[in-house]
Amino acid sequence: MSDFVNMSTLEEISIVGFLACLGHHPVYKSGKEHFYHSMLRETNKNTPSFTVWDAGGKWLDRGGAGETGISGGGIVQLAVAYWPRLSFVEVLNKIREINSMDRVPVTNYYLSEKATSPADEAAFKFELVRTRPLGSHFVLTQYLRRRGILEIAAGHVVEVYYRRRDMPDGNGCFFAVGWMNEFGNWEFANTKGFKSSIGAKGLSIIPGNPGHAVLFEGYMDFLSWLKENHRREAPTVIVLNSLSLLARAIDDLRNIPKIEIFFDNDGPGIKSTKDIRKAIPWAKDCSFYYFGFKDYNDKITMTPELMVVQGTPVPLTGCKLLKGMAGQLGPHTINQELSIGIPDTSNVKNRLAR
Repeated sequence: MSDFVNMSTLEEISIVGFLACLGHHPVYKSGKEHFYHSMLRETNKNTPSFTVWDAGGKWLDRGGAGETGISGGGIVQLAVAYWPRLSFVEVLNKIREINSMDRVPVTNYYLSEKATSPADEAAFKFELVRTRPLGSHFVLTQYLRRRGILEIAAGHVVEVYYRRRDMPDGNGCFFAVGWMNEFGNWEFANTKGFKSSIGAKGLSIIPGNPGHAVLFEGYMDFLSWLKENHRREAPTVIVLNSLSLLARAIDDLRNIPKIEIFFDNDGPGIKSTKDIRKAIPWAKDCSFYYFGFKDYNDKITMTPELMVVQGTPVPLTGCKLLKGMAGQLGPHTINQELSIGIPDTSNVKNRLAR
């Protein structure tokens, strides 16, 4: 066997096949992701936290890094973490040695396979065409301006241009606002409210104070919070990008002493907040910061247009309750009622600031 190791050849090795040769098999498969109990550290085997996206040649241990400090990457990073006592050259030769072994059949060892959700399927129907910095596309710029986060968005999101894989070449592409997830893939949202990802869907994690985490359902709510919260020591930010990833986020949060939850004030958001607090009792529900609004972004976009209905701030835009009360408002028009009904919120803001 030659002593020369071709790194590009190693990166083409299937991580799932590589782990199978080492005796490690997935607990289940969901879409294009394989979920394992971590083989890089001691675990209680309750929740599979080690994920492999084999098509992309990437892995991630959401439970944290082992003694090497490596928690994700390609097959080389995996091997370095797996054999921490070997030199780098020895690790490369070990990969080559394992890869030359007879393959273990992949189809026979799943204990279960989770059904692929429509969202998982959709994620792999798109491919990236290009990215551009904000300000290149007028419609996207106006979209972020309407949501009140244009200025704060710079440096956090980009313009993403993508197309469906089943579209013939030359048929144009779509555009959206995009940001990275934990797998290095693009999550995106377009101006019509459609959200998906290019490649495997995942959490978006922005490292900060390891002892303090803030949690959001969507990236626009994170940017809305960021607009109002400039701290000397920023917390670690975790954006779910989908409530279906809640269980994985809970695993990441268990060892963090201070946790703040900024989920939507709707049924799914309230339930998810309760689920987190049931698993992690010290987590704090912070939805009171935007009480009366659906989410944090609604708060910063609708603050100038409020009225009080039975003591609760209600946004005017699209407010079915207010429209339904139009016949009960006497001679006043809705706009006139608003002009005499806008509350002084300064005391509320002062109390929240304490």
